[in-house]
Amino acid sequence: MTPSVGIDPALMTQLINGMKRASHTLPDVGRQVEQTLTTLGVPLWGPGHLSSIGRQMNDRIPSLQGRLDLILATPDRRSGTGGGVLWADESGWLSKSPAEGMASATTLAAEIRTKITSRSLDAQTVAELERHRNDPFFAVAFLTMIPPRELTSLISRAYSADLPPSSRPLLYDTAIQDRFLTMLSTLLGTASHGVGRTRLAADYADRLIEDIDHPQNAYAVKRLLQDGDFDHAFLLALVRKLHDKDLAHPPDLTLPRDPWTLPGPRDVSPGDLSPLGTALIALAHHPAVAQDFFTDPARKPLAYLMRDHPWLGGADTDLGWAIQAATTEFRDHDLPPGGSRGYKSALIASWALRFWSAPKTQTNLPTTRPHLAAILTQYISDVHRSTQLFGKEVPGVMANLDPDKDLSGREPYGARFNADETKRAMTWLFEDDDAFRTVSAAHGLYAARMLDELAAKIAAEVERDFTAWRESHPAATWKQLDKMRQDILEEHMVRSGGAEFAAAVGDLGMTTWVIADAANISSIEKAKADDVRTRTFKQLTEQVVGLVPTPPGKFIGLVVDTAESLVFDKVTPSHEEQARQDADTALGAAKHMFTDLTASVMMRHGLFGEVSAQTHPYYYEDFAPGATGHFLTDKGIRPWAEMSADQRSAYEEWLSLHTTGRVFNRPDDALALSFKEAEKHYVGRTS
Repeated sequence: MTPSVGIDPALMTQLINGMKRASHTLPDVGRQVEQTLTTLGVPLWGPGHLSSIGRQMNDRIPSLQGRLDLILATPDRRSGTGGGVLWADESGWLSKSPAEGMASATTLAAEIRTKITSRSLDAQTVAELERHRNDPFFAVAFLTMIPPRELTSLISRAYSADLPPSSRPLLYDTAIQDRFLTMLSTLLGTASHGVGRTRLAADYADRLIEDIDHPQNAYAVKRLLQDGDFDHAFLLALVRKLHDKDLAHPPDLTLPRDPWTLPGPRDVSPGDLSPLGTALIALAHHPAVAQDFFTDPARKPLAYLMRDHPWLGGADTDLGWAIQAATTEFRDHDLPPGGSRGYKSALIASWALRFWSAPKTQTNLPTTRPHLAAILTQYISDVHRSTQLFGKEVPGVMANLDPDKDLSGREPYGARFNADETKRAMTWLFEDDDAFRTVSAAHGLYAARMLDELAAKIAAEVERDFTAWRESHPAATWKQLDKMRQDILEEHMVRSGGAEFAAAVGDLGMTTWVIADAANISSIEKAKADDVRTRTFKQLTEQVVGLVPTPPGKFIGLVVDTAESLVFDKVTPSHEEQARQDADTALGAAKHMFTDLTASVMMRHGLFGEVSAQTHPYYYEDFAPGATGHFLTDKGIRPWAEMSADQRSAYEEWLSLHTTGRVFNRPDDALALSFKEAEKHYVGRTS
C-alpha cells in the first residue's frame, strides 16, 4: 500500500501556534503551582512535570512545521474528500527535516562537482540523485548548495561544451548526461513548490536567467525547464521575465551560428535558444501557466510569439503545442468568466485562429498545422457557427448561458471565429492531409450528433401526439392505431421538427462546402486520381453514418480519434469501383453524405414508421431480411462503403420510392441552396 499522509494546513497551523504559546506558558505555570503548594506545606511532585511537557512541545514544533512545509511543497499533493485535508505520497520524502535534506545535498553536490570536473559522471551518481526526485527538503538544499550560475556551468561541462571546439569529444552515448539534466529539472520543479523555510531564494529566477543571452546558459535554462513539475507562480513569473528579455534583445537570425560551438551534445541541435524559446516546452507541460501568460493584458505576448518572433530548430512546433494545451486542456462552463479556465481557453483559441489566418504567421509557424487541427476539433461547433455568419465575428468568447443552442445540454465556453479568417486558416491548414482528416472527422461527428438529436426530437413529438390521440380514442382498432401513428409521423416530417431537421441539413451543408473548398476539392472530378484529400473527403461522405453521436456536454475533440478510426480505417479498395451517380463533385458527395446520414438517424429513431408501414424497407420483400438487397443491420442502415452491390442498388431504389418520400424529404434542395449561398459569400473573398 502506498504510504501517504494527510494534513489540514489550517488546523496544523493552529496547533503549531497553540503549542508555541503553551510551550512558553507551561513552565511558568508549573513554577507558580509548585511555589503555592510549597507555601501551603503540601509536597507534590507532579506539577514539576509541566516544565518537561513544555520542553517536549517546543522540541516537537520544528518537526510539525517541517511536516506541514513538506506536504505543501509536494507537487502531486491532492485534496481529500472532505474538509481542508491535503494528502500526499510520502515514499519520496527521504529527508524528514531541512537538516537531513541539507546533509544529503551537501554530500551529493560535492560528489557531482567532482564527477563533472573529472568528466566521469556515472549512472550510480545520477541514480542517487534520482532517489531524491520528490524530496522538497533535499531539492531546496541542493539548489542552494549549487547556485544558478554554477548550475548552468555544470550543465555545459556535463556535455564538455565548455571545451574548445577542437577538444570536444564525440559523445556517442549521452544517456547519463540526459538523465542528469532530467533530474536537475525535476528537482527544480520540486523545489519551486517550497513554502515556509523550505523554499528557494526570492531572487532565484532572476539569477537563473541573468545571462540568458549566452547560448550555453540559454541551453541550460531550456533543459532545466523541460521536465519539472513547476509551481504555477514560480513558472509564470519566470516566463514573464524571459518575455521581457526577449523583447529587449530579439533574436538576430543574420548572426552566424557555428554548430561546433553550440551547447549540449556536439552532434545534436539545441533548437531555439532565444529567451522565450527556452520556455515553450514548459508552457506546453503547464497549460494553466500558458493561459495566464498568453492572456497577460500588459504584455499581450500571443501576437508577438505567433507573428513576430522568428523560430529556429523547429521551435514553432513547441509553440503550437503550448497553444494547443492552453486552448484544449480546460473546457468548462461551470464558472463565471473571471474564474474559468475554460473561458481563457476559448479566448486564446479565438485570437490564435485570427493570427493563424495571416500569411505572415503561416510562414513563421510552418510546422504547427497539427496543433491548429487539434484546436479546431475542440471548437468545431464554433467553426460551424462562424460559417453561417459570413465574417461578422471578432475575436472573443461565446459566454452565453448556452453557447451552442443547436445542441442539447450546455456546451463549454465557445470561441468567436471570423468566418473569412477561419476559411483562410483552413485553406493553409488543409495542405496537410492528416489535418484535413482530423477536422473532417470532427465535422462529421458534429453533424451526426446534431441530426441525431433532431431526429430524437421528432420521434418525441410523434409519440406525444400519438399518445394523446390514442387516449382520446380508447376504442380504436390496431389498424386504426397504425394508420394514425403513420399519419402523425408523416405530418411531423414536413413541419415543426421535420422543418428544423431540413434547416440543420442545409446549415451543415454550408460548413461542408467551406471545408471542401478550403481543401481545394470542390471539384472532385478535376482532382488528381491519387489526391489524398479527395479520397479523404469521399471516405467521410460514405462512412459518416457509422459515427456514434457524442452525448450532451461531451467535448467533441476528445472522441475525434475514434471517429477518424471509424471513418478512415474501414474502407476497402473495391468500393471505389462502384461510384455513386453525381458523386464526382464535392456538392454531389455531400448530398449523398447528408442523404445517408438523414436516413440513418431517422431509421435509428423509428421515423420510417413500423415494419408494416409502406415507408419502412421491410414492407418490401426485396429489402427484407434474407433478401440479397437487405441493407439494414441491428444498428440501422449500413454505411455505403460497407454495402454489397445488391444492397447499394436496393438502398437507392428504396430512397427513390414515392412512398419513402412521404417521410423522407431528401435534403437536395436545402444542400444545393446552402452550397450556392456559401459560394456566393466566400469565393474571391478569402484567397
